[in-house]
Amino acid sequence: MSQSFGMDAHRILHTSSTYREWLPEMSESSQGIRSLDSQPATRPEPLQISYSVLVVSALGFALWGLGWLVLIPNHESQLGWALEFVGPFLIAVSLVMFEKSLSPRIGRPAAILASLGAFLAALSTSIFALNPTNLETTAGVSFGYGAYGAGLVLGALSLGAVLARKESHLGDVSRHEYPMCRVGCHCDTVVHSSFSSIALGGAGLLIWGIGFLALGAQPAGSELGWILAVIGSTTVTGALAAHFAHLSTRFGRAALVCGMLSAVIWSVGYLLQAINPNAGVLSSWYTTLFICYGVGHILTAVSLLIIARRKAQLEQ
Repeated sequence: MSQSFGMDAHRILHTSSTYREWLPEMSESSQGIRSLDSQPATRPEPLQISYSVLVVSALGFALWGLGWLVLIPNHESQLGWALEFVGPFLIAVSLVMFEKSLSPRIGRPAAILASLGAFLAALSTSIFALNPTNLETTAGVSFGYGAYGAGLVLGALSLGAVLARKESHLGDVSRHEYPMCRVGCHCDTVVHSSFSSIALGGAGLLIWGIGFLALGAQPAGSELGWILAVIGSTTVTGALAAHFAHLSTRFGRAALVCGMLSAVIWSVGYLLQAINPNAGVLSSWYTTLFICYGVGHILTAVSLLIIARRKAQLEQ
């Protein structure tokens, strides 16, 4: 059951993609912002993210998913665990590459916390990439679960920092101390996502992280830990679904549907763990789990490539 740590640093990331997806328009302030009903519809502006960031993160998720599939016939495959480390590491690198553009929007503390969380998630599988037999040790399994859980908690703290920054900005706007941009523009220093989506995503990451920390404390199998992982990952998916209308306008409906489907598949993998937390790593039960994790991560890679195509279309 230790193989499931690698699961979804996407959210820290998604996170490789969590922060890039949660930068839509800011809700109008209740003071002084006139209705835009009379404004003509405008074409969305090109996405404020580089092709290199999208490609590196997509490659990371693709390798991560491939790693799960390689591990199906041999759960101690050196190649499989190497991919399980390299994939999340590339996702973390893509966040660092995006930090310069991201920091003015969500704040430097939030961007740094997100990057650190992603690297911790990647570190969770490093011990198995170095020596797959660490799967057989309690210390190795505890390290994997604990590192991944800590990474998720850092992701939650990052979104908490984003929430505080948004509240500060809205306070400045209400006091007429901060220039409000028109809805539809992309002001670098404005947090555009809603309070509810940020809070829901942060709560989901926190619950998810606590679940993995519980697994680290009891690596032999914790039903509660897996239940919390299911609740947390589902909550993060709900945060994205709550913003579906605008996100689909910015990134394209196909990319968003693909990304949300991948998240649902990961949650199904966690649910299977919750149903049978004591299943042995060599049991046929894990074949289904690895298929869920592998397909889920590969779908995220496809979603990111669709976003890259969307960016090219908007720039024409």
